[in-house]
Amino acid sequence: MNASFENLTGAVDQLLHTLQYDGHTIAAYHRFWNRLSEFMEQEGIHEFSRECGERYFYQTYGITLSEPSKACPRDSRHCHRAITVLLEYQASGTIYRRRLGKDHSFSQAFQPAIGEFMDSVTETMARTSHRQIRFRMESFLGFLERRGCTDFTKLDRDTILAYRKTRSHVCRTTQTYDAYVLRKFFDFLYKHGYTVVDNSVFVPNVQGNHKGRIPSFYTAAEITTLLSNVDRENPAGKRDYAILLFAIRYGMRVGDIRDLRLSDIDWNASSFSFCQGKTGTAMTFPLLDDVAAALVDYFKNGRPETSCRNIFVRHNAPYEAFGQDDNLHYIINKYMKISGFTDFHHRKRGLHSLRHSIAGNMLNQGVPMPTISEVLGHSSTDTTMIYTKIGTGQLRNCALEVD
Repeated sequence: MNASFENLTGAVDQLLHTLQYDGHTIAAYHRFWNRLSEFMEQEGIHEFSRECGERYFYQTYGITLSEPSKACPRDSRHCHRAITVLLEYQASGTIYRRRLGKDHSFSQAFQPAIGEFMDSVTETMARTSHRQIRFRMESFLGFLERRGCTDFTKLDRDTILAYRKTRSHVCRTTQTYDAYVLRKFFDFLYKHGYTVVDNSVFVPNVQGNHKGRIPSFYTAAEITTLLSNVDRENPAGKRDYAILLFAIRYGMRVGDIRDLRLSDIDWNASSFSFCQGKTGTAMTFPLLDDVAAALVDYFKNGRPETSCRNIFVRHNAPYEAFGQDDNLHYIINKYMKISGFTDFHHRKRGLHSLRHSIAGNMLNQGVPMPTISEVLGHSSTDTTMIYTKIGTGQLRNCALEVD
């Protein structure tokens, strides 16, 4: 290995250790670097560069560095990452996360209108609503761009209906929210002079069924099985167990669990406080014994050493908070698969289903609707009334005691 390349890999190795990357991962990188070094010696290359990395990768796997994906062989993906960390360090002196977040910037062709609209959403709506609206605007504007329509003044009824057809496969509730977002956007364009026609009148009405659907929930036996299948000897398992308890015991939304901070816990008062991301409501709950024990176990024996102030962090280096768009679905889905749950035709399997379960349990125990609404942080008891749709027979199986 030539001195220049050895210095580069040595510096990256030191940074990887500083970032607390797993020893097996670092060892794997070194194996690929050794192969790359041999290639450089055979080709008479004295300095590592992107061109060098591209040549080696193409000659080895027959694909370019820009091509690897989940469909490519695992070995090529690992080699790709080993080369990428070298290039990142050369360019910036640091190493970026393996999975970069999606670019949510909008095309300049739709500026400044879309930028001003999203700013107004940020100012007037909750973060979760902002994310849902951004997702739908990305979908709609992507559709317009593919059709070569980047001038809002040329929007017409046919274009709007054509887009609606592309969303006909989604459930009726989603279609209802799609229509709401489009009307809101078209109304903004009209009132701010970006269009001379109020296109919101062309958005078809969709009769939603939100108030009529039965909430998804899991019985006490199912939840006990779910928790029993969490490997609490594993650091990530300790984290997952605590996350599930917050959802089961307090009915917290996934975003509020994900964003919990170390400073939110008052150990002296045995309580914790947070502000709901959806409603902005300040909430304070007692720190129940089993939840406190799970947190202590996680802090002492599971949580990686990190400067991140979020309670729950990723367990792959660099150790940091979960992304704002991360719904942690893979965590509960993992344990549902291990538990052998298969009945997902009429109920959902996200963390939010655990919120439904605690609401149904409280209702079965005769807790007044205003109290349930207060616990869940609903702004109105009308929202909580959806839980009256759960059948009485089902409610009898909904006790959520956790050993």
